[in-house]
Amino acid sequence: MSQQTNPSDDRGALDRPEPGEPGHEAHLMPVPLEPVQGVEVATLIGQVAHDLRSALNGVQSWVYVLDRSLDIPSTPAQRALAGIRTGMQQQLALIEHMEEAVALLADDSPPRWEPIDLLAALGTAMEAVRPAAEARGLILAVAHLDGPDGKQAPGSPDAAGLQNVFIIDADPLRLDPLLRYLLEHCVRHARSADTIEAHLAPEAGHIRLRITECRAPSDARRDERIAVLADFLRRRTGPDDVHAPRQGSALLLARRLAETQGARMTAEGHRCSTGSLSVCISVCFPIHCAPR
Repeated sequence: MSQQTNPSDDRGALDRPEPGEPGHEAHLMPVPLEPVQGVEVATLIGQVAHDLRSALNGVQSWVYVLDRSLDIPSTPAQRALAGIRTGMQQQLALIEHMEEAVALLADDSPPRWEPIDLLAALGTAMEAVRPAAEARGLILAVAHLDGPDGKQAPGSPDAAGLQNVFIIDADPLRLDPLLRYLLEHCVRHARSADTIEAHLAPEAGHIRLRITECRAPSDARRDERIAVLADFLRRRTGPDDVHAPRQGSALLLARRLAETQGARMTAEGHRCSTGSLSVCISVCFPIHCAPR
């Protein structure tokens, strides 16, 4: 025997508009969401980073207890503990990278222009990544200074007559990480025992920075890598709006920070290294950006 439903038993049934009645469509429409602000994203990532660190602290505490509970750990146990500690340090570095990356990408404030010595800023960035380069067996060469004629200038900027030539308008909060991320990308892509060279050259209204990214095994591989990098750095798309292959997060951040500085990035294969098969990333910084 079928059971009839009493409308009065359905709570709120009398309050809901029937289909076709005014208010029915509005009842079904989703509530529009406000666009997420950059500061909200940065705050969220900061909280996530805090939670991740807290979890790693718990792992570290248990590793300490385990280490102390073993009088003489066996060789496999020692390797396992060392591997866990190394993994925790890598995770902490990734968390810090994530925090900084999100903060930089979410920052849509206008640049705070200051006159900055690009040569000095490059030297600071090279010292920051030198430990990582040495750990991979790479040689991080001192920045080469190229004269207006394209030839390498000998000695210091003063001796070469290039003092004050490398002063540009830049935002230090964006320029410093830009140079560091660019060098980090090159360190990751270089082969063991390679030399990473940096060249600074004054041009008309610009200062061009060239950094060795890698050395290709053949002319064809060099040209292929240059084409891929150039498409990515210039945000060019191929047929059917296909974007260039993805690159590492360091180069992605460097590209974004260069754009906020009014700089142009591309890839080159000449005048950037002593090796004929070198692939280099070129950044063209405008000398004057601030209103005058």
